Amino acid sequence: MLNFEENNVLGQILNDTYGKSSTAVSPTMSIKGSLQGDILTLQYTTVVNLASERNLRDQVRVFEDESIKITNEFMKNVKRQFKEGSGRSLSAKSLGTSDSVEMITSSPFTPRKTAYYRRFTNFKCE
Repeated sequence: MLNFEENNVLGQILNDTYGKSSTAVSPTMSIKGSLQGDILTLQYTTVVNLASERNLRDQVRVFEDESIKITNEFMKNVKRQFKEGSGRSLSAKSLGTSDSVEMITSSPFTPRKTAYYRRFTNFKCE
């Protein structure tokens, strides 16, 4: 269980909701973290273009791989910054992950669809 000071350090690392740091990687992709008790939830969100609904799952696999890679890199960076800020390493055990696709635009005149791709990953922090 994290103490008050460690919670504060982790909160400062995850607070990138304003300004340039909120879209540091890409203006169409973000990863946000929230801490509830000792459960850290990372939400990866990006805007994607899908060619057609026929092979939707095949197209989404590419986004799955990318989201997992970016989430792992983000968590590695959080652990590094936590160690610098608190003086000890952060133990984060993955509890699971889920993803979703939400259509934004769709037209009967074109097969191209625009959607949000989201991945939620939960970690138990100690």
